[in-house]
Amino acid sequence: MQDQKSNLATTISTTRKQLGWSQELLAEKAKVSLSTIQRIEKGAVKPRAYTLHILAETLALPVTLLTTESSPQEEDTIHFTALKRLNLVILSLFFVPLVNLILPIVCCKSDKKLSFKDTIVGRMFSFQLLWSLITIIGMGITLFVANLIIGKAGEGLYFSFIFYFLAVLSNIVIIIQTTFQLNQKDKNTLSFIPNLF
Repeated sequence: MQDQKSNLATTISTTRKQLGWSQELLAEKAKVSLSTIQRIEKGAVKPRAYTLHILAETLALPVTLLTTESSPQEEDTIHFTALKRLNLVILSLFFVPLVNLILPIVCCKSDKKLSFKDTIVGRMFSFQLLWSLITIIGMGITLFVANLIIGKAGEGLYFSFIFYFLAVLSNIVIIIQTTFQLNQKDKNTLSFIPNLF
């Protein structure tokens, strides 16, 4: 029991510090008292389930990381394994804008270790959503501009396909880069993408 409190205290404290937050800021964001945060981080108390859920949500951690008796390293490995599986699912339909989100959503809903509130999962979905929208809009603009410049309807289709091909290549590169970052357990995976979820 004491080890569980210690692991919980370490996980919360480490994550809070990685985010650059003070105990006061965490307490404010989680809407719990400062003394609660201090006692949890000291390992003096075992918080109630509701408090654990609030802290997990506030720190963008899977709830299971705070509620299981395994060590943070074991949970980290399990979490990154689930993220790698999600990345592989994204790869299955990476070339079809908007459809590339269907299987990953199903995977995310069926795997309890994955949550849209998780920073990396949110960024992965945000990137695919933004990629889909940019690809669709970009193809339309390319087709329109090419037809205006060439002057014959339909001639711009070639340029639109070139744009699509380049967009697909960029998606492949990002998915491969994400794979390498997940293999290294990099928590800053896709840090250039805002989490829209």
